Amino acid sequence: MLWFFERDDESLELETRYDNDTSEYVAIVRHADGREDTKRFSDGSAYGTWLETFERNVERQQWVRHGGPLIMPDGWPNKRPT
Repeated sequence: MLWFFERDDESLELETRYDNDTSEYVAIVRHADGREDTKRFSDGSAYGTWLETFERNVERQQWVRHGGPLIMPDGWPNKRPT
């Protein structure tokens, strides 16, 4: 899924996915200046905690979610994660 945020004339993007090859949850943050940060989690609970913290931080920094998420056809678990 792709989530989009805006602040003034800047944009921020969060891509969330599941890597079936490594059995990891992945978060890719694309910053307004072109930087890209990738975080990987083998534990779904830790991933959820990171996502909650990310949302609080972007809110605190006055980023506003722009529209709903873009659902991508890939990046989903092939089977239920353990």
